[in-house]
Amino acid sequence: MKNLLVSSVEEYSGKSAVIIALGLLLREEGFKVGYFKPFGVGITRIGDQLVDEDAYNTAIVLNTGDDMEDICPVKLDRPYEDFVCSVFPDVFKTRVRDSYKRISADKDIVLVEGAASYEVGIALGLCDRDIASALDLDVLMAVKYTSDFVLDHVLAAKEFFGDRLKFVLFNQLAGYKKAYVNEVVSGVLKANGMELLGSMPYDPLLAGLFVSEICEALNGEWLVKTEEDVLIEEFLIGAMSPQSALKYFRRVRQAALITGGDRADLQNLALETGTIKCILLTGHLEPPQTMLGKAEEKGVPIIMVVDDTLTTMEKVDEIFGKARVRGDAKIKKIKELVAEYVDINQLKEYLG
Repeated sequence: MKNLLVSSVEEYSGKSAVIIALGLLLREEGFKVGYFKPFGVGITRIGDQLVDEDAYNTAIVLNTGDDMEDICPVKLDRPYEDFVCSVFPDVFKTRVRDSYKRISADKDIVLVEGAASYEVGIALGLCDRDIASALDLDVLMAVKYTSDFVLDHVLAAKEFFGDRLKFVLFNQLAGYKKAYVNEVVSGVLKANGMELLGSMPYDPLLAGLFVSEICEALNGEWLVKTEEDVLIEEFLIGAMSPQSALKYFRRVRQAALITGGDRADLQNLALETGTIKCILLTGHLEPPQTMLGKAEEKGVPIIMVVDDTLTTMEKVDEIFGKARVRGDAKIKKIKELVAEYVDINQLKEYLG
């Protein structure tokens, strides 16, 4: 079989999620699947090892048995301008080729993940086009459907990649846009030498954030921490009267309440409804101990943050929709979406 590079026109387009789902589905059909991310930019430390966080997460889920140093051989472990000047590009390219050779040696198919977007790494000779050329890979472009102008971004990417860009997969599509994509956009893609592989709808579960991710992103302090890492799908701002808030509390399902630490009235109401799964207390104001006791009893995590309510909501807006696919619920959901909305048979036939 041929191997495939999954690229994107912008960050947070769902490359890792698509790779996880395709890898698991192909494995279920008997294929031995490999995973490779040549250039990692989201670097973090896990134990004594520096890793690309997306690559680490995807490798854990796919469990290919390969060494993490081979899975992601080049990591941006210093400012980019220092990185560009520190090593000759040929050293990186050799490292990538050697790791890819080891990864692909015993695999039926290797799914290769591009960098943050397709141009990233061009100064190093490690952008997605360079990788595709060096490793002789065709390209699947994962596209987050943020506006109708994404079609222009895809056509620009086609000029960049040339004939290697074979497939396009739209992600996080609003329901009413699906017909437009399938009927209009697919024709434009085909006229430009690309195939529409699928169009997946927006799903609140996949966009949601685990409470632990929220706490980390906001530099929060746990006041009540539960064993279960609850998934939050939407947020409410508590800056109203309890009577007005009640109707909103009843409409949500997996929500977090953002409110001042001095609003004990809203905090207690939120705990009674059962639909508020986490409370974020702003202004670094601690609530009454009775409220914390009730939250612990009901299993609702409470996080205190320094920022005011408006600033906290702005930070939440910044990270929402950029959540990684982790946890059984998210993995199950992305598999279901890819199985339903992506033409895997067409892909298998092409990869041969």
